[in-house]
Amino acid sequence: MILLIPLIIGSLIFTSIVSLQNFAGIRTKFLDMFEVSGLQLAEKLSDEIRKVKSELHHLSTNPILHNISISKSFKSQILEDSFSQSDPKYANIAVYDIGGKLVIDTANSNTNESFSDEEFFERALEGHFFFYSIPTQSLSNQSHFHFSGPIYNTNRTVIGVLEIEVPVTLIDSLLNESLFYSNKYNKTFRFDVKLLHNNSIFYHSKSSEDQHIDDLGIILEQLNTLEDGLHVIGDTMMISIPLSLDEYGFDAIGNWTLVLEGDLSTIMNDYNKTVSDFLISSAVIIIITIFVTVFSVRKITDPVTQLKNSALELSKNNFEKEIMVEGSSEVKDLSIALEVMRRNIINSRKNLINKVKERTRDLEHAIEELRSKEALLKNINIELRKSTRAKEEFLSMVSHELKTPITPMKLYVEMILKENKSNKISDFQLKGLNIVYKNIIKLEAIVNDIFTVYKMESDNFTLNKEVVSVAELVETNVSALRPLMRDKGIKLNVNVATDSSIYCDPNRISQVFFNLVNNAVDHVPDKNGRITISVEKLSEIEVSNSMSQEHNDVKAKILFTIEDNGIGIKEENVANLFKKFYQIDTGLRRKYGGTGLGLAISKGIIESHGGSIWLDSTYKGGARFRFKLDAL
Repeated sequence: MILLIPLIIGSLIFTSIVSLQNFAGIRTKFLDMFEVSGLQLAEKLSDEIRKVKSELHHLSTNPILHNISISKSFKSQILEDSFSQSDPKYANIAVYDIGGKLVIDTANSNTNESFSDEEFFERALEGHFFFYSIPTQSLSNQSHFHFSGPIYNTNRTVIGVLEIEVPVTLIDSLLNESLFYSNKYNKTFRFDVKLLHNNSIFYHSKSSEDQHIDDLGIILEQLNTLEDGLHVIGDTMMISIPLSLDEYGFDAIGNWTLVLEGDLSTIMNDYNKTVSDFLISSAVIIIITIFVTVFSVRKITDPVTQLKNSALELSKNNFEKEIMVEGSSEVKDLSIALEVMRRNIINSRKNLINKVKERTRDLEHAIEELRSKEALLKNINIELRKSTRAKEEFLSMVSHELKTPITPMKLYVEMILKENKSNKISDFQLKGLNIVYKNIIKLEAIVNDIFTVYKMESDNFTLNKEVVSVAELVETNVSALRPLMRDKGIKLNVNVATDSSIYCDPNRISQVFFNLVNNAVDHVPDKNGRITISVEKLSEIEVSNSMSQEHNDVKAKILFTIEDNGIGIKEENVANLFKKFYQIDTGLRRKYGGTGLGLAISKGIIESHGGSIWLDSTYKGGARFRFKLDAL
């Protein structure tokens, strides 16, 4: 509520400002409407003068009027047609002969008076379209504008004069069509129209009977000091618009000015009274609001202060004093809530103490259970060790028992194949013996892999290290692998770029070579297969740059690389590549064989030598395996 009261005051002030701006806009609106009305009236008056000029030109060049053979009645009918179709309604159309005598007119005047000395007649005979400066009054006491022009024959000779009389009341009819006069405000707004010729007013139109008419001298003085356009002097608006008859082709004596004068005093008095009433009302409302605000704030803040003090006591763990504050319904609800919270805190503290005691007893029971479970885990660990030993013994026994029959089978098949010099064995039998021999070799490799894994897991894996030339080690393995390459049509490239030696178990390193090359052989294409074996020495600086700063081993390394142009290895398979029994192709109809132990054994052998082995994932032309060993 405290925030709502300033918001109400701000809204009142904002509404007042907006309303005052809207009130101020009323004056501007009247000025704009007044100016548009003046321009509309001047434009309509110009249009009517333009129509009269067009009618004069049309009739003065009409061949019927200057044709002596056509009767006077027919010529009169021509004028009557123009008179009846005129808009605005003409007062009269008359034709004079060359001597100034009236020949025919639409008013049916019967006069023998000569008009040869009149200025409108003389100017027309000179070939000019003339506008008479001062309107004349007819028999009906109506003032008329006089427009005249020459009548030509076919030889362009002036033979008479044509005159058109337009009632001055035309201005009244045009004024009734103006924007401001037709507006609803014209009932209270007072204005009049004056048509001035040089320094005299010959036409004055009132907008209401009680209108105050300015003195001519004051108007002329104002016009002499002000430029053309809209001017505001106090509550009086005045717009003066010059009319140039020359641009319509009329000769006219003197200058013509259309003046509209309006009085804003009535409307502005109402406006000022409305603004004053509004400001007084707004001030009263704001004063009342401020009083209500002060009273309401005091009524609200006192109970709130009591509630704040009670809350501070609770924050200091002082729960003994009861909380009870009188005030509005919201304050009472908050007071009751604080009192309920105080009682709940007291009860919660009591319950917490009881729960702590209960949890302490539970913790003591849990400790006893953990001790009993610890003893149980010790017994389980003993049984697990026994099971591990049994597994190792089983693997050892299986490996031994499998190798026992494989050895004689292999020897006998080799002996038969070597002694088949007399070709006593048929080609079919020879093919079968070769298949048997190859599968014995595979089975022997599987048994050896299982036995090697068993030794690695049982920490019985031993190495027979010696100093070996890198070039000789590679040549020995390449010589053993070349027959396999020839059988499958694989191109083998060897590049040994060092003559260094390493301290290793040559049989185990050869086993790594065989596993990596054998994998490459299985995955290269059937045609144009290629395997590259390269060896290079990494200096201490190169090794140091490729290792982290925390690693102190910066000895020179021998880098072995086995690269092929096979199908490569997908990125999602790289993480599991060196795990035991992991195979990329695990389907029943998989294309590539193996137990999934070759890479795991290779990793174990290299790491047993203190080296590292990895797949180079940057190579995209197939697969590239690399391993490093210390150089001597």
